[in-house]
Amino acid sequence: MEKNDLHTLIRIRKWDVDEKQRSLAVLLRQEESVMDRQAALEAEIKREMAFTAEAPTEQRFTLSAYLKRCEGYREQLGAILQEIRRRVAEAQEELAEAFRQLKPIEETQKMRDAEDEKEANRLEQEDLDEIGLNLHRRREQHIF
Repeated sequence: MEKNDLHTLIRIRKWDVDEKQRSLAVLLRQEESVMDRQAALEAEIKREMAFTAEAPTEQRFTLSAYLKRCEGYREQLGAILQEIRRRVAEAQEELAEAFRQLKPIEETQKMRDAEDEKEANRLEQEDLDEIGLNLHRRREQHIF
């Protein structure tokens, strides 16, 4: 594998990490949405109970049917939230794995870049030393 090949591999791995981050963000928004719906349901139940407490007896009979429906909806939201959280945990693990795959490649490339820079500096210094030595020789020749 050529040294430059790592740059392509790094871009691919970074793209994979970005995709996994986006997927995780979508799941976290879904989780938040379900939690908002749960809070809205609880608030609606409280309002309905407060309203029914002041209502005539005939209207109170409908409260139990309403509460049963709400309990079913509550359970449904709980199951959805549980599934989303399971998927969030999977997505977090996939993201962590993508990072674990990316980091060693980046570190290897950093070391290679540092070695290349060190070699370039060494060659430049050799060139400068040679130029300096040639100038010194020319001056010495002109003196004698």
